[in-house]
Amino acid sequence: MKPMSVKNPPIRPARLFILLAREASVGVILRRGPKDWVQMIKWHTGTDTFEEGQWLRGGIEEYSGDLSPDGRLLFYRFSNTRLSYALEMQKLTTDKLLFYDAISKPPYFTVLALWQYLDGPGGKFIDNSTISFYSFSGWHATRTVPQLNIEIELLERQSEGGLPHEKDVFLTNQGWETIQKGNQYRYENFNPPYIWRKLSPVFTLYINYAGHVFDHQPGGYRNKLIYSLSIDDGKTQTVLENVNWADFDQQGRLVLARQGRLFAGTLENGELKLTELADFNANKPDPQPSPDWAQKW
Repeated sequence: MKPMSVKNPPIRPARLFILLAREASVGVILRRGPKDWVQMIKWHTGTDTFEEGQWLRGGIEEYSGDLSPDGRLLFYRFSNTRLSYALEMQKLTTDKLLFYDAISKPPYFTVLALWQYLDGPGGKFIDNSTISFYSFSGWHATRTVPQLNIEIELLERQSEGGLPHEKDVFLTNQGWETIQKGNQYRYENFNPPYIWRKLSPVFTLYINYAGHVFDHQPGGYRNKLIYSLSIDDGKTQTVLENVNWADFDQQGRLVLARQGRLFAGTLENGELKLTELADFNANKPDPQPSPDWAQKW
């Protein structure tokens, strides 16, 4: 066996996170890697065709965004934690905006409207022209947008004195049912963990969230979410190994992301069969400006 070269370490698979529109056969794929690069890809779930879009360097907070019901607009949260930390260590400042919330047209990150980091865990679309920002303090948007109605949803503190967990807020908005709330006071090894569930006529999906685990890759920590699947109403659950996202698309299909590849799942003779829809591992950063139509409402 040829020894691994330090100069040529094994290529780490891309990581996919997906937002699905509620009223259109559209999804937005956030493809991460290498390092702190992220690419947006528009997925037409009815035909399984893809529009590969813009690259952005920095972090997109996966559990803080939302896709408009018609799939035309994306609300996302950007955070350049790496640069912020580096500047802090060197006691330097920058004119760059390191944290913000924005609206764009998939598959492009080009900002149509921008707010400097809200005080809650993101927001959600109420309809195609109304967005609701989460707030812990009654914060109100300082910038209005003629094309959007803006509402504020005040999140109440939980009885134990803590704040609602961002993943619980996000997943319930995406149609998941919270069947167990975790101990949110510990950063690692939640005890008990959060557990969410979503049902289809064939499958039941579960997410078990037990906090964060340390990751030597950029970012330091990663979410410790475990997806599992049941075909007998939860009596038996099978862990979906190496799956970092799973859901049911607008056609009711089981769809999941594993190591930079996207799959659809069906039940055949009592067994889960996966069909690969796309492999995005070969994509490489290629920052380009957006077309004119993505730069205006």
